[in-house]
Amino acid sequence: MKQNCMTLSRTNGEKDFEQYIEELKKETKTEAYKEFQNFIKDKKPRPSSKNLCIEAYESILTAERLEERKQLNGMRFKEFEKNRPPADKWYELKSKDFSKELYRNRVALKPNNSNEVYLEILQDPYLY
Repeated sequence: MKQNCMTLSRTNGEKDFEQYIEELKKETKTEAYKEFQNFIKDKKPRPSSKNLCIEAYESILTAERLEERKQLNGMRFKEFEKNRPPADKWYELKSKDFSKELYRNRVALKPNNSNEVYLEILQDPYLY
């Protein structure tokens, strides 16, 4: 208590940071004790620990599935860009992109429209 009086005299009657922390600790301890007592006295059925574990794992798996879908769609987009048909009037290009568009043209000319079928499969939004 002597320390509190010294602190008050040093800060001109205002509480310092340490005093605020001590008061918050006391309030938190009191509130936590009351909540614990209410929890113990409560006679309602409690949630099953197994169900809570299952829900936690399901939420983790859902997050992992979303991340996996995001990565797979990124890879699918790269594959689509690699195999897409050439741009309009690609044969008039005078830049270094001409060779890329020439490659795309060769891929687009595969027999039996196999590249077009492959691109349709890649564009399916329900693929993953």
